Amino acid sequence: MQNGRITVRDMLRIVSKREFYLDMVVFIFVCIPAVLSILFVSVKLDKRFGLQPFVENPYTVILFFLFSSVGAIIVWRAYTYLIIVGEGSPCPQLGGTNKLVTSGPYSLVRHPSVIGKLLGIIGLGCLSKSVFFTFAVIPILFLWSIFYNRFIQEKGCVEKFGEEYIKYRRQVPMFIPKLRKMDLK
Repeated sequence: MQNGRITVRDMLRIVSKREFYLDMVVFIFVCIPAVLSILFVSVKLDKRFGLQPFVENPYTVILFFLFSSVGAIIVWRAYTYLIIVGEGSPCPQLGGTNKLVTSGPYSLVRHPSVIGKLLGIIGLGCLSKSVFFTFAVIPILFLWSIFYNRFIQEKGCVEKFGEEYIKYRRQVPMFIPKLRKMDLK
């Protein structure tokens, strides 16, 4: 970390950290199979109801790589802040952070990793060309994320960090950044 800013070197360094790997295990063995199963069913529903693809080749691959790459970078950067600045795990179920993180992407929104994951899933929807997945499942997943983060994860943050988190929650939006405030340390 240089002058309070996370560097690319920091981002590369966290890949070898236990906290990063433990969260990736949960992500790889729980989240990805669940999303792929839902995608499989969605493609079948598209065929069953005669829904035509909303995007064609080669745009499917271009959009997939664009959304997925940007999403992965956002998640990676957010996790770097949680591991280095927060001195803990990105995963609340694995103990979470020891310090409240309010800098970098967390100065813009309270849940930047959700934005990154959402972009990745949108990329997958483009690659699969599934109308049902992209326009029905993704909004449902996003609504679930809103509910989970606001009423479950943030409840834990209030219990852990108290008034400091309540003040932070009042000042920083959940998912949509205020464009006036761009502190990307």
